[in-house]
Order: sequence, then structure tokens, then C-alpha cells
Amino acid sequence: MNKIKVGIVGAGFVSHIHVNAYRENKEFFDIVGICAFHVENAEKVAKQYGIPRVFKDYEQLVKSELIDVVDVCVPTNVHEEIILAAIENRKNVICEKPLTGYFGEDMPHVDRVGQIEKDHMYQKVLEKIKRIEDALRSGRSKFMYAENFVYAPAIHKAKRLISVSKAPILELRAEESHSGSHASYSRRWKTAGGGSLLRMGSHPVGAVLHLKHFEGRQRSGEPIHAKSVFAEVGKLTKMKSFKEFERSYMVTDWFDVEDWACVVITFEDDSRAVVMSNDVSLGGVKNFVQINTANGMIYCNITPNNMMVAYTPSEQTWGEEYIAEKIETKAGWTFPSPDEDWVRGYPQEMRDFALAMLGEKQPESDFELAKETTKVIYAAYLSAEKGIRVDL
Repeated sequence: MNKIKVGIVGAGFVSHIHVNAYRENKEFFDIVGICAFHVENAEKVAKQYGIPRVFKDYEQLVKSELIDVVDVCVPTNVHEEIILAAIENRKNVICEKPLTGYFGEDMPHVDRVGQIEKDHMYQKVLEKIKRIEDALRSGRSKFMYAENFVYAPAIHKAKRLISVSKAPILELRAEESHSGSHASYSRRWKTAGGGSLLRMGSHPVGAVLHLKHFEGRQRSGEPIHAKSVFAEVGKLTKMKSFKEFERSYMVTDWFDVEDWACVVITFEDDSRAVVMSNDVSLGGVKNFVQINTANGMIYCNITPNNMMVAYTPSEQTWGEEYIAEKIETKAGWTFPSPDEDWVRGYPQEMRDFALAMLGEKQPESDFELAKETTKVIYAAYLSAEKGIRVDL
């Protein structure tokens, strides 16, 4: 079998996760090249993982005959241009979440992009989605949306339970939260496209949308889509009482983005989902989905979970051994993750993408999920600004 030749755009945090997922599926993939905005970062990752070629930029990478699929692992503000360039050059696309966003491109004089009216943002995002969708329809590229929640073993098992029970999903609750992103681009709307809701909330939003799509296809052959959105967002680390507090373990230097969000989604069948995302949660990353059906309840504790529990009174006991993402201390009770990438679905995601590219199947996480996730999130921003329910 000819292996799929991968070109990675980006050399940041998520690129390492993707490289390891490809290596877990080495029977399908060869990583043949990488590029990054700062070429020295690409060279460092290439040396670390034995990637044979460093391209000078994404334009050179997407035009290369060595590449079958372009893996977009860069900040969201450059997703669209790279996706469109890849499609134009007949390359398949793997796009890390979220699909796209609004970054104030049409208002370059505005520094605090987060203060621009959300109705304007929503319309501009819909235009971007349509450009990408039109390019995909007119080209031959396959689009794979790297939403790892879809592939997490707990979600996979939940879908099997739902399928067997044949019961309707009445309510979903989902969350991703932690104590703040380490990435500097996340502080500003101009480079991040939003705060905790877009950056983290795209995971739980994507998960609940996927589960309703799955339920609808199982019952009637058609996905159940989101119908309307109501939301609140906040900047909790800007509270006076928080700023007067002597010590904080959280990221506090947000410029014009929110650090807290809550979204209520109403679906076409009148079921509901409540999604939380925030940067004010200590104790490591929380990835959680709860599913309430007509005859059962399912908890998907993706991270942390009690697969393994450890205790030590000293931060030094476990040395440099990895415990879990974003925990503030290794002292006390912790939840060491034996294989965090597997629990969160990254190797399974890449295997599904390989099967989609090598055969005729559609990826489980596809453009339709990417599109609806982005629409829901920007509708939520509009809802939070206006204090109204937004119909999709």
C-alpha cells in the first residue's frame, strides 16, 4: 500500500500531538515535510521527529508533488488561506479545530477586535464558511475536521450505547475548561478569533452536535441540527475582587477576549445541550460530556478520569514524569494519564482520516461538523452581546 504523504503547516503545541498520532498509524502515513511562520521552529520539530524536509512557507508546501494531505496546525486566523491554497492545489486537508473565525481583517485600524459588533462578525464568518464550502464543492479535495472529541473512546462507546438503546437524547451537557492557554496568540481576538468559547468550547460544541447528528442518522437517516442558540460570556479574571486577590494560578493577561462562556443549544427536535468553557478552572484540563436519554444516562469523563490515581505530599516526588495537561502542582492527589492522546482520541482520529482518504468513506468528523460548530459559536457571541436567542 502506498502511504499517505503528509505535509504539516505549523510547529506549535498541536503539531506535536498530530505527529505522535501519525506515528501511531505509521502503516498509513509518512510525514514528508513541515513548515512554520518561523522557519527555525519547523527545523526544530523536523529534527526532533526525523521529518525529512522543511519548506520555506505553506505556499511551497501545498504546491509540492511530495504532499497528499496538508495538515493545518496553525492559529485559526490563517486557516482559511491555507485551506483554500491546499484545495486549489488538489491536496486533501486536515484542519485542526476550529474551522475559521473573525479577526478584524476588514477593520485593520481596530486594535480591540473583540469590541466590534458581533452581528458583523457573524455575517463575515458565514461568508468565509461559504468560500471554503464552494471551493470544496468545485474541487477534488477531501476535508477532515480534526475534532478529537468525536474519536475519544468514551464518546465512541456512548454512541454504541445510544444505538442499542434506540432512545432519544433529551439533553446533553459538555465542557472543556482549564486555567488558561499557554499560547500568546490566544490573548487577542485579532489572532484567536475569540476567547474560551471558540478556542476551547469548539470541542464540547462539536461533541454535542456530532452526537445529535449521529442520533438523527440512526433514527431517520438524517442528522439532527442545531436550531437556535442562547449564550452568556464573561471576563471573570477582570473582576475587581479577583484583581485584588493576592495570588492567582490562572492566566490573567487577556486583552479583548472572554475567559468564561455558557451556551444553550436547542436542536430541531427540541432537545437541548448546555456547553461550558472557561479559563478559570484549576486542577488540569476538564473534558466532559453527559448524555441524558429517555432510558439512560451516560457520563463521558474524557479527562481527567480515574483510570489511575496517585498521591504524594511533595511536588518533587514524580520528578519530570508527565502527569496530566495543565495541572498546577504534582503534590496531593492527581490523575496520571497513562496515554492522554489515546484517551482524547487523537490516534483514532488519524486512522479514520486515513481510511477516508484511501477509500470512499466519509470521515466521522467532516466539513459539515466544522461548519455547524463555527456557526453555533459565532451565533452564541451574537446572542451574548444582544441578550437574545439567535436562530440558525
